[in-house]
Amino acid sequence: MHRVKLASITCELPTRKLANDDPVFRNLPEMSNRWWRFWGIEKRGHYCPERGENEFSAARTAISRLLLNTDTDPKDVELLVCSASSPILTDSGGTLPNTGPRLYPRLSRALKDSLNMKNALAWDSQMECASFLLNMKLASCFIQQGKIKTAVIVCSEYVSNILDPTARSSTIFSDGCAATLLTRSDDQSDLLGSAQHSNADHYEIATGKWRFPERKGVDDRVKLYFTLQEEGQSKMQEFVPENVPIAVNNALKSAGMESSQVDHFVFHQPSPLLVHAWASSVGCPEHKYLQTMKDNGVMVSVSIPYTLHTALRTGKIPNDGVVVLAGASTGWGFAAQVWRMGNVVAC
Repeated sequence: MHRVKLASITCELPTRKLANDDPVFRNLPEMSNRWWRFWGIEKRGHYCPERGENEFSAARTAISRLLLNTDTDPKDVELLVCSASSPILTDSGGTLPNTGPRLYPRLSRALKDSLNMKNALAWDSQMECASFLLNMKLASCFIQQGKIKTAVIVCSEYVSNILDPTARSSTIFSDGCAATLLTRSDDQSDLLGSAQHSNADHYEIATGKWRFPERKGVDDRVKLYFTLQEEGQSKMQEFVPENVPIAVNNALKSAGMESSQVDHFVFHQPSPLLVHAWASSVGCPEHKYLQTMKDNGVMVSVSIPYTLHTALRTGKIPNDGVVVLAGASTGWGFAAQVWRMGNVVAC
């Protein structure tokens, strides 16, 4: 078995930030202080298509920066794994004959062709907010088993494209993109342990549905919208707080480590209350984790890599430090990983 290294990570965010009182939210129902306090969001980024921003352009920019800063030839990339939670993709950079919205081919096909990664096995996966963890695990298996040496992981979210502007849930989410480069390790870097489990009992709490907007008269079209049940916020507090710590403890067990040996924890960023509950349950003190949702919203699969990128760039993670990545996804899935970091290029 070979060791695997997280060699580099980068993020590409929208240029436009929307505050809670932005006119885009003018058609919302009355908002309670409890809602804002639970989600803890004051700003979120939405792509501006008039500026050429979308899930493809962000991913292409992020990958190009990643390869440039690591002096990696696109032809040396042997695996490309992509995720985009919105079923509807908006752009292919001219690599596909149809320039309109599409369901498939997905992101990997367009990026592989556009960036000339002609030797890469390319596919798309989906685990919503935990897609980054799924993709990192899949790519790591290929490297550890000696099948490849270099992989690129991309999560690119244009979630604002499926938000209902008359629903409270439209205030939660933010667009964004993250890309990582994994390579065969020549030091002590490695994926030390991982765990994941799922429970579909609460599947209907948060889904994508074809429906009219929640408030009639604003838009009479049926569209695909993210849909959060009216009692979804309270239901999430019943099972989400306990399931992420289960995944973390199982991942630590598989790595043969204790929580006290971890230098930094990187959690998915759905709510400050949930993040605090996860940290408390696994014995993680406040100085060992960050919260990034206040100024960025919930970036779905990008939240974990963005928070990791922030921790690396602000010096929260030492060289050779042990890091836990963990989170939850609608559906519902729960995952955690234990990594030993080397010299990561955070660009």
